[in-house]
Amino acid sequence: MQKVLIISYFFPPCNLTASQRAYSWAKHLNKFGFYPIIVTRKWEKHVRSYVDCHYATSDGDLVEKHDNYEVHYCPYSPNLRDRLHTSGKLFLIKKFLSLLELILQNINIKFCSFNNIYVKADELLNTQQEISAIIISGNPFIQFKFGYKLHKKHGIPWIADYRDAWTTSTIANTVNNPIKKLLNFYNQYFEKKWVSSASFVTASSDPIAESVSKLVNVSQKAIYNGYDPEDFESIKSINSTTQHFQIAYIGTLYDGQKIEIFVDAFKKFIEQLNPNCKLFFPGLEIDKIQHLRITELLHGYKKYYTTTGRIERKEILNIEKESHILLHIAWPGYEGIVASKIYEYIGANRKILVVPGDNSTIDKIVKESKAGVILNNMQDTFEFLCNEYEKFIVNPDNFVLNSKNSSDKFTRKHQTSELGSLLKTFI
Repeated sequence: MQKVLIISYFFPPCNLTASQRAYSWAKHLNKFGFYPIIVTRKWEKHVRSYVDCHYATSDGDLVEKHDNYEVHYCPYSPNLRDRLHTSGKLFLIKKFLSLLELILQNINIKFCSFNNIYVKADELLNTQQEISAIIISGNPFIQFKFGYKLHKKHGIPWIADYRDAWTTSTIANTVNNPIKKLLNFYNQYFEKKWVSSASFVTASSDPIAESVSKLVNVSQKAIYNGYDPEDFESIKSINSTTQHFQIAYIGTLYDGQKIEIFVDAFKKFIEQLNPNCKLFFPGLEIDKIQHLRITELLHGYKKYYTTTGRIERKEILNIEKESHILLHIAWPGYEGIVASKIYEYIGANRKILVVPGDNSTIDKIVKESKAGVILNNMQDTFEFLCNEYEKFIVNPDNFVLNSKNSSDKFTRKHQTSELGSLLKTFI
C-alpha cells in the first residue's frame, strides 16, 4: 500500500463532528490501496463547549497503530490566550491575544499554538521515505501553511481539504465588521500563497471547491462528508415513535437560517388540527440566543415543542430513528453551506423536510438521495405537515424510506473511494 500522511487537528477520540471526516478516510482508504498515517493533537477531555479545547493534555507523543492506519497524537500545551479562555477572565485581553495570534502565526509558524503537529509531520516525512502524498484538512486553516512548508521542503504533493470555506465564505463576506473584513483580506493573501502550491483542492461541497479553485488556480473536487451506515446498525430495529407525531431539528441553529417559515406553518398546523405532535430541538439550549429565539417564536405553544442541552451522539441517532420527519433549514442565497447532519438524516432513513431550500447543494443532495422534499413557503409546508400527519394517524410506523440504492453514494466509504481515485491521478 502507498502511505499517505493526513494532518487533521480534529480526530477521534475528539467528539466533535469535525473529527469524523478524517476518521472516515483512516477507516476506508486501505480499501483503495492506501495506508493513512494521521497526525493530530491529543484529545483527552470530552468537549462540551469550545472552551474544553483550550485545556492542556498530558506530555509526550502517543502513537496508536491499527490494522489499516496509524495515528500520532501530539500533546497540547495552552498559551496565555488558552489559559484566559479556561479561566473566563480578562475577556478583552483574551480577544486581543486571539487576534494577535491569528495575525502572527501566518508570518511565523512558531506563533501557532499547535505547531508541534507540523514538527511531527516533518519528522515522519524524514523517517518514512515511502510517504507519497499529504492531505491536510482545514480548519484550522493555518494547517495549510504546514502543507506549503512540507511540500517546499520534501517535494511531496499535497491536497488542501476544506471542511468549510475560508476567505471565500459567502457568510463571512457579508459581515459588516471592518476588523473582520480586514482580517479576511489579510488571510486571503496567505491562502493564495499556501494553497496555490497544492496539487488539488477538495471541499465538502461543490460551491466551496469551485470558489477556492478560482482563487488559487488549482484543480478541485468535492468530497462530501457522508454518513456511516454502521452508526445505525445498533439501533436499526428502532421504529418511529407511536406515542406522537415527532419532528426533529438536529444541530446548531444560526441567525441567518429562516426557520420562521417552518414555525409559521407549524403553528397553523397546530391551530387547525390540534395534533398529537412534538417538535424536538435536542441540544438547542447550548446556544442561549437561539434558544431564546425559538422560545419567542413558539410562545404559547410550549406543550408542542421540547428543547434540551447537549446530548450524546448515540442518543441523537436514536432521536433521528424515532422521528417521523427530520427538519433542515438551508441557506437560500449562500451556496455550499452543508451541515453534516443532512447526511446523517439520509442514514437514518427518515423523510427529510427542507424549508427553505438553497437552490444549490442541499437541494441537490436531497433530490439525488430521494430522501425528502424541499419547500419554500409557509402554505406548502403547512399542507405537507397535514398530509404527513394523516399518514401517521393511519400507520405510525410507515415512515421508513428504504431508499438505500439512492443513498449509497452519500456514505463515507463511497466518498473515501472518490478521494482514493483522486489520489491515484497524481501519485
